[in-house]
Amino acid sequence: MDFNGLKNELGPPGAHWVCVFGTSDPADQASAAEAEKLGYALAKNGFVVVTGGYGAAMEAANRGARNAGGFTVGVTCSLFSRQPNRYLDENIVTHSLLERLETLLRLGDGYVAAKGGTGTLAEIALAWEYINKRIVPRRPLVLLGKFWEALPEIIQDEKAAPGVSIGRAANSISTAGDVDQAVRIIRESLASQT
Repeated sequence: MDFNGLKNELGPPGAHWVCVFGTSDPADQASAAEAEKLGYALAKNGFVVVTGGYGAAMEAANRGARNAGGFTVGVTCSLFSRQPNRYLDENIVTHSLLERLETLLRLGDGYVAAKGGTGTLAEIALAWEYINKRIVPRRPLVLLGKFWEALPEIIQDEKAAPGVSIGRAANSISTAGDVDQAVRIIRESLASQT
């Protein structure tokens, strides 16, 4: 699939697309509030906000972006019976979880991962691997908040994996304490690549 062509066809020409990963748990109101603030800030900085297209943090990020006047995209999966959230300007339907992940990763010029579960962990791991193995060009991958902050440290811990080379992995990921820092990392990283 021509992902750059798809981006130019669907979204504002020349805009960078940022994938927001986060919880699908509707009970986690704090994470949803943070995701909404993130979506708003990304859109205010001119980014298209891409999510998995469903509820909780995904919906909140799309809502925040829409409230800021931004453009929003969801990547959903026909395997799920859930309906896409109502804050999407475009919904791209995939037919498997792997196709969904691949689509999210190929559409994103950058990624921000908020608190989440196994789905978010899978998104982080695959984004990290795609960047590390140069399957996609170097892109910012930011872990937002305290929930994931130990992840880079675990990967870099010599005692945890003696003799294992982590290659470029340590330089492929950043942590941010808050939304403003996450957006700044994304903005500065993408600006330095142009």
